[in-house]
Amino acid sequence: MLMRKDIMLCFGFFLLSMQVMAQTRIVSGKISDTQGKAIPGASIVVKGTTNGTLSANDGSFTLSVPENATSLLVSNIGMGEKEISLTDASSYNIILTTVTKNDLQEVVVVGYGTQRRANVTASISTVKAAEIENKPFTSVDQMLQGKVAGLQAPLSTGQPGAAQPIRIRGIGSVSAGASPLYVVDGIIVNFGDLSRLSTTSNALSGLNQNDIESVNVLKDAQATSIYGSRGSNGVIVITTKKGRAGKTKYRADVEMGVNSLAPLPDNAHFLNAEEYLMLQEEGLINRGATQAQIDATLAALGKGSGVDTDWMDLVQRNGVQQQYNLSASGGDAKNQFYVSGGYFKQQAAVIPAEFKRYSLRTNYKHISSDKLNFNIILNASHSYQNTPLNGGLFASPISAVAWLRPTMNPYNADGSLNISTTGGSNFNNGAYNPLYIAKYDKNDLNRTLLQGNISAEYAILKGLRFTSRYGVDYNQMEEYNYYNQFHGDGPSQGGIGLAYYTRYFNWIATNQLDYNTSFGSDGLLRLDAKLGYEAQKSKNYNINARADGFPPNSDLYLSVNAATPKAGAASASDYDFAGLYSAITFNFDDKYILSGSFRRDGSSRFSDNTKYGNFWSVGGAWNINKEDFFAALSFVNSLKLRASYGKTGNASLGDYAWRQTYGFGFNYNGQPGGTFNVVGNENLTWESTNQADIGMDASFLNDRISIVVDVYRRVSDRLLFSQPLSRTTGFTSFTNNIGKLENKGIEFTLNATPLRTKDFSWDLSFNITHNKNKVLKLPDGKDIVDGAFILREGYDYRTFYVREWAGVDPANGDPLWYVDGSHEETTNNYNSAQRQLIGSASPKYFGGLTNSFSFKGFTLAADLVYNYGNRVRDGWIFYLADGAYPPFNKYRINLQRWQKPGDVTDVPKYVYGSTNSSSSFSTRFLNKGDFIKLRNVTISYDLNSSLISRIGLNSARFYVRGTNLLTKTYDNNLTIDPEQGINGASNQDIYYTRSVTAGLNIGF
Repeated sequence: MLMRKDIMLCFGFFLLSMQVMAQTRIVSGKISDTQGKAIPGASIVVKGTTNGTLSANDGSFTLSVPENATSLLVSNIGMGEKEISLTDASSYNIILTTVTKNDLQEVVVVGYGTQRRANVTASISTVKAAEIENKPFTSVDQMLQGKVAGLQAPLSTGQPGAAQPIRIRGIGSVSAGASPLYVVDGIIVNFGDLSRLSTTSNALSGLNQNDIESVNVLKDAQATSIYGSRGSNGVIVITTKKGRAGKTKYRADVEMGVNSLAPLPDNAHFLNAEEYLMLQEEGLINRGATQAQIDATLAALGKGSGVDTDWMDLVQRNGVQQQYNLSASGGDAKNQFYVSGGYFKQQAAVIPAEFKRYSLRTNYKHISSDKLNFNIILNASHSYQNTPLNGGLFASPISAVAWLRPTMNPYNADGSLNISTTGGSNFNNGAYNPLYIAKYDKNDLNRTLLQGNISAEYAILKGLRFTSRYGVDYNQMEEYNYYNQFHGDGPSQGGIGLAYYTRYFNWIATNQLDYNTSFGSDGLLRLDAKLGYEAQKSKNYNINARADGFPPNSDLYLSVNAATPKAGAASASDYDFAGLYSAITFNFDDKYILSGSFRRDGSSRFSDNTKYGNFWSVGGAWNINKEDFFAALSFVNSLKLRASYGKTGNASLGDYAWRQTYGFGFNYNGQPGGTFNVVGNENLTWESTNQADIGMDASFLNDRISIVVDVYRRVSDRLLFSQPLSRTTGFTSFTNNIGKLENKGIEFTLNATPLRTKDFSWDLSFNITHNKNKVLKLPDGKDIVDGAFILREGYDYRTFYVREWAGVDPANGDPLWYVDGSHEETTNNYNSAQRQLIGSASPKYFGGLTNSFSFKGFTLAADLVYNYGNRVRDGWIFYLADGAYPPFNKYRINLQRWQKPGDVTDVPKYVYGSTNSSSSFSTRFLNKGDFIKLRNVTISYDLNSSLISRIGLNSARFYVRGTNLLTKTYDNNLTIDPEQGINGASNQDIYYTRSVTAGLNIGF
């Protein structure tokens, strides 16, 4: 057990007395621009404190200030910050002037704090609220693709509420986790797929994206090393909306629409009845069958039934897409709040997949004095998810489309669902009627999320501040799968009921000192430092139960109705982290910035031998535009060079991976039995990553153009691999730190306003990333064959290892493969061809392009995402190409088959029940993964403010949005969507969704 004394410190500071209260007085005034026009929403803050307010619609403000206060800081978006000296006067008229973007000194979120963008030495990208609000996605991580250079986030399924794979600057681990760390309002949270029965789920889907203020992606070591042992794969910091002093503001959002099937490649569609029977007849002839055999086989396949079923059409639907959100924010000089409630519903375009979420959030801040304030943040949500099976399982609706013949009728003559096991509509050949499964089976996940923190901030001395925070991240999941007793996976057991209960209770306590000061009479040298201690514990508790034998009534599907309890078990696990962290920044005249951080982490996931590790970074920046000689370059507004280097860790492995464990369940003669089941490794330690980054930030032409360029190299060392053991030990291998992996690349981001007039503006944002991955070290330097991939030193981690397709023999239609990599000899024997290293699932380039055009209240915005240079494969095409499995339907690409001598094609002769391995995995089924997708298109109109003010509204915006509207591919042989996740393989997941929605946002 790691130390917990920090909890007592945390609550001790919450109970600090109010003796620091100072006497106050009231000041008021009005904020206006140089034209005399009132400025609403301007920020007025007492300098050196967090005590402040916002100006009202007429620019007026009232603020309680301490007697010893000397000045106010007044600012507004698009306006300069102005310092107003306080005198004996009680009223002040303040004029703000418009400034360029570069003078705004944007504040960004960094590890355990914030910092002005100009002084950041790290590589950090920010996605703001406007880019993620009201999007038809269930979780914020699904909205990041194409928004951040270096971040790869391909969709892997169309299932609502699905886990989203994300990689930042390549793949940094082979056996441990490779996903970034997620931090929500300062709390490190559990993330990913926490479910155990469902096909996929996403812990982040409990967050309402409309409550999010910003998402900051921390990429290099200088940004992530302060998170120490968990920073190797990048950090995603999510900050939610807060209240500000001023008149209470309300916002209501309504969106409704429909989801349909996103475009699929032509070859991804299946044959109709006529085409299917024609192909099977030809295959029987090529096999040498007699006419009697042909007639009997075709009759068994449904010839003459008159049935022609389009199963893809039957399993798809126009799903409902809708969300409703209502929020309020405001407060006064002492109390500021944000509260919101939301409802989100998404039905996939495939039955019966759907997701629903109810959410409630409250963020509250109380300013007790100019020294002490409290914050309370709470997010509560409940979600429901229906997640059909995938991966070729017969109860999957996507598998049904492939496994069922078009000659099979889904309905009986009386209109009831057909589950016959005899005749031409036989559903007993390994495939089920998906309409019946969707209606009577259950694949339900109910999830409750409670997430929040309470914190206190106390100004001990001038420039010295103490913050104590305690946070909780609670996930509770109730999963129930029911396989009915009449059709599908359940009849042989009389129906099956599986009930799983999963609970994650994660708490984290943080105590931090922040100190800032300046040196010298001119104050040009500034110091910012922080020192903190953090402890975290996460507990997982599971209950599993199964019962078989249900009454002959599908309405009685809960397992309490079952006759035979089969299994019941409870299990638990936990992990602890504790870390002491620090960071320091020296800033001279905003020209030269030097920063560094250090963290020492301890974790229960390692033995006493290796429990603690040290992680660090150094970074520097030079704001060249601050130099005197730079004034001559009037067209360049800002220019900064950055460089950093540091070490981070990766502890994403099993809670007890290092331990020698003894497990039970090996029972004998009714008595419990146990045995050693994990050999363990007491010297197992963190995977570590050393990363170097050189970057440049620049803006030109009055900030109309800005660019960010980063070049990086990250080397991940001590990677976890299985190391062979003598079988005399009773084990074949153990986990050890013996691998090394490299990612290096370049990121480029461009933001520009090519055209701006009084009534029209055009803004664009473009980013591109080139990343190259290479395996540097493997156990004993030996290759590791991993299914379709091979790990070999000097090659990409996701390199395909596959036989090379040589085409079809024009003389006889036989499949051909190259014997070896010389391409000098071919063979029609699959096993005689040597496997080669061909391509990778990792893209060479990826990124996004956003264009926004505005004209007199109308705005057209379009997001494109693209991917180039990788290979993808259809994981189930073995059954759906050629004749090895003739009862199943076939892709339309089979119509391009060889039919007679002289035919030139890439599809072999179709032979019924073929054994020539023509559909086995080879480069024939390794397709280009290149694509360009029109991810989002939005047309909106902002109603005239003078018009809506008459009905009491501050703002009103109407929009129509389309998602996943178009896909441009670059391989004519694709049978799948080329966007296929990190490993580049399809698994008969729910098809991607195209959404068309209309929405209204109003503020009052």
